[in-house]
Parts: sequence; C-alpha cells; structure tokens
Amino acid sequence: MNYLVIGEPCVDVIHKADGEKIHSYGGILYSVISMAVLAGKEDSVIPLMNVGDDEYDNIMAILAKYPRIKTHGVNKLRHPTRKVNLYYNMYNTDKSARIEKSTEPTYTLSYGECEGFLGRADAILVNMISGVDITINTLKNIRKNFSGFMHIDIHNIVMHTGNDGKRVHVPVDNWYEWCTHTDTVQMNQFEVSILSMEKLTEYKIAEKILLNKNYPVKGMIVTRGVDGSIGYTKTEKTYGKETFFDLDQIHIAAIENSKFIDSTGCGDVFASSFTLDYSKNSNFEKSLHYANRLASYNTSLEGIDELHKLA
Repeated sequence: MNYLVIGEPCVDVIHKADGEKIHSYGGILYSVISMAVLAGKEDSVIPLMNVGDDEYDNIMAILAKYPRIKTHGVNKLRHPTRKVNLYYNMYNTDKSARIEKSTEPTYTLSYGECEGFLGRADAILVNMISGVDITINTLKNIRKNFSGFMHIDIHNIVMHTGNDGKRVHVPVDNWYEWCTHTDTVQMNQFEVSILSMEKLTEYKIAEKILLNKNYPVKGMIVTRGVDGSIGYTKTEKTYGKETFFDLDQIHIAAIENSKFIDSTGCGDVFASSFTLDYSKNSNFEKSLHYANRLASYNTSLEGIDELHKLA
C-alpha cells in the first residue's frame, strides 16, 4: 500500500524539566518515520511537505535511512525551516504539558503539490503540525478527489503564534469543516477543550462531527496522555419501532511506561500507527488499542533517531 503523509518538519529544541536542552528534528518526521518503521515490506510512505533550504540536505539524509520512505513529494524552498522551543513544566504532574515558542513556519503546501500523488495512494494521513501545513480548501479538494482512507490530526489548527513566538491555544471559526472532511479525526484533550467558539463539550463536538447528514465521518479520537484515549463512533440503534443513530464511546486506558523519557511525538506516532492499522483492517477499536500501545512505547524513546525501536 502507498501512504501519503502531509505535514511540516521542524527542528525541536526541547527544554526538559531538569534543565537539560535537546536539539532534534521533529514535526511530521515523527509520523513519517514511525509509519515507515511499522509498515509492511511492500508498503511505501510518501511524505508531502515543504522543507527550508537550510535543513533540506539534513532532513533528506535522515529520510534516506528508511527504504520504505519515498522522497519525491518533498519540496525544497528558499525559506528557513521552522524552529520550535518546547518548555516542559517540572511542577506539572502531566508530563505532556508544555509551553511552545515557534519561529515562522515554512510555506503552506498547495493542492497542486498534492494532486499528482492521489491516484496511487491507498491512505492519507494529514497532520497539522504548524496549523497552516495545508488550507481547508486543499483538504476539501483532496477529499473530493480521493476515495481511500483519510485520517487527520487537527493538532495545531488551534494554535496561534504571537509576535514573541509563543504559541497558545485559540478557538477555530471553521473547526467543523476541518473535522468533517476525512474518515477519522484526532485531537488531544487540550485541543478539543478550546476547539469551538461556543466552548462545546467534547461529547457535543463528537455529536456534531459524527451525526451530521452530509459527511460520513467514521470516528473521532481524543488522546489524553496519562489518562489514555477515547474513541467515538456512530452506531445504528433500535428502541421499540424507532431506529436512530447514537454515539458509542470506547475508553482506552493508558499503558504505564516505567521507562518514561519524553512525550514529544506521541500524538504523531499515535496518528501514524492508527492510520496504518485501520487502513489494513477497518477495525476502529483494534486500531485504537494498537495506536495507544505504540504511543505509550514512544515515551521511552528520545527523538526520531530511536523510532526504529518501535518495530
């Protein structure tokens, strides 16, 4: 199978709670590399992304280590690669909590840069690393012209970058459009809490996404770090003579990792492993468990250089 992965690479500068500072490559590279490591021998992973010329050679050298990754969808731009400073709070018991400061992202990928790859693709993962990786119109055009499985992690569409580079969560006017043009949609507990202007509850957001009559979304996932994850699906039910659709919740407990090192990239690994597994078996609950397990194991790894251990 051929997998397209859409998103933006970046350079992460991780400021750990104990004061240690780590420089590593991140962003969409977590999803691309983890998918390549977990994929079958006959599978190909094709990243569609723009890369700044300052880091192009370094990132291409990293991708070249993985034979399943095909790099003909990587574009070199005269633009600096985005740098993201991640500050972890040593007083917060949730090790996934952090403050982010970012430089300007690379240029948005256009639909024209994606269109030529759709015909041979079997599944697509869209991971909104910067929040402007693609536009909503590009997402709609991809959905219109691609009939295979699509998964989106809405991720940083809920992030606003201030003049000082600090990134904060903000509501999104067109969140409903972002969440209804793929087969499954993923977000974390912070993103779902800030997603709508109306401050809708998580369950109400799931209802609006899954019980709509116009877009056949199959499932919504909310990842919760140390509290595991929840999957929402639409199920046809009967009460007396009445038949209707309702939501089912699937609660997946976190897998405690005694060798915890870092939570960076866990959502990206969750997205890639879920996309990979669901595209092969179409079993939402099974794929949730699989992705949960891989994301948990990722917390014992440090940076993309150790992603090969996922296998």
